[in-house]
Amino acid sequence: MSSGGSGSLAIIVRSDNPESVYPALILASTAASMGVKVEVFFTFWGLRVLVKGGIESVERKLREAIGGEPRGIPPLSMLLEMARKSGVEIYACSTTIQAMGLNEGNLIEGCPIVGAATFVHKHVSGGSRILVF
Repeated sequence: MSSGGSGSLAIIVRSDNPESVYPALILASTAASMGVKVEVFFTFWGLRVLVKGGIESVERKLREAIGGEPRGIPPLSMLLEMARKSGVEIYACSTTIQAMGLNEGNLIEGCPIVGAATFVHKHVSGGSRILVF
């Protein structure tokens, strides 16, 4: 395994389940802190995380699943902020936005909307590693 510091990572989040969202953002922040260019694409149910109130919903699901407050990990809102501050780019899927009848005003601030073909082409042609959650 190489020591990082180069390359790029594309993370696709297709679920709003805590077991998908938390690891995706933890890995994104970790990779970015190691000098890897990271972009995260939220699609289908994963897009719900970027809809206003969505972060709170995922946090509530986690508390219900474990029977209380999680220990050892920051709240999802803080993870998203940490990821952004470390240079992670966050994107919302245009097709999912249309399918769900949403618009940019429904999303939390700072989430550009891009198409799946654009996102995938950029990363496949650029040789990125792609993770799907």
